[in-house]
Amino acid sequence: MTVVDAGMFNFTADYCIAVFISTMGVLQFAFSLGGLKGLLFLKSPLVARTGGLAVGILGLSLFFATGVRNINDYEGGLDAPDQALYFSLSALSAFALTLLSSSLVNYGMKSADSEPDSGIDELRDSNYATALAHSISYWRRNWRTLTKRCFFG
Repeated sequence: MTVVDAGMFNFTADYCIAVFISTMGVLQFAFSLGGLKGLLFLKSPLVARTGGLAVGILGLSLFFATGVRNINDYEGGLDAPDQALYFSLSALSAFALTLLSSSLVNYGMKSADSEPDSGIDELRDSNYATALAHSISYWRRNWRTLTKRCFFG
């Protein structure tokens, strides 16, 4: 059994926080460029784009400006598999929080008529929770028709 070094824990926690913050910023920047208003925290795409870029840079700055970060994995840094795992978990957490938060922030944003096959384009006019509910109800009502050609030619 190995004892976890407190320095490694701080480094790992700092890395996860930096990736989380930067991912939130990059997602807001990308969603504003794509015109997906239902996933933005701020109403103005220009403000969301500028804020997203600033938050993305802030995450990186916080990580690299708060200590020595050029550390080998045998001296307390992260080796490649751990780094990939922590990056993936932090980015996935940021994405999940973005979906949840933007659905709450844009609660009143509901598309009146949405096409069944609109996909991600529905997020231009409605929030994620509403788009997901429309998609699930459509697939529940029509699954037999939509899968018939896959099983019966």
